[in-house]
Amino acid sequence: MDYRDIILHPATVHIPIGAIVAAACFVFYGWYRRLSDIEQAGYYLVIFGWVTLIPSIISGTIDAVNHLQNPRTPSDALNWINFHAACAIGLLVVLWLAWQLRRRMTGVVWEHPRYRQFLGYMALVLVLIFCSGWSGGYMVYTLQLGRLP
Repeated sequence: MDYRDIILHPATVHIPIGAIVAAACFVFYGWYRRLSDIEQAGYYLVIFGWVTLIPSIISGTIDAVNHLQNPRTPSDALNWINFHAACAIGLLVVLWLAWQLRRRMTGVVWEHPRYRQFLGYMALVLVLIFCSGWSGGYMVYTLQLGRLP
């Protein structure tokens, strides 16, 4: 077994996926029901999701390089890898923007004039995580990437 056969990325993606989806659910539910504790828990999950996304992106980059060097990799894999990576990097950026915007809000946050912008970022985060997960699933189940030989 060659070191290039070791697949790191699948083991690092599930924690950020869960944290980010939970963050969005908590933020939207807390806002809808006007429950500040729930909304704040969502905010903390935004931070946790962002931090745990970093190892996932690093491991994905390592695995992508290894797959692209493999002659058994399908010819259209590069397009899917690039789309998947663009979604992940977009997710990292949008989560950062949401985090920075929300951390500056004090008091009753949903009364802040820019809180709707924060909700928009969180909606975009859900779209990006869906696209990233869909493209990752396509690569695993259709292109057979990320599976041991």
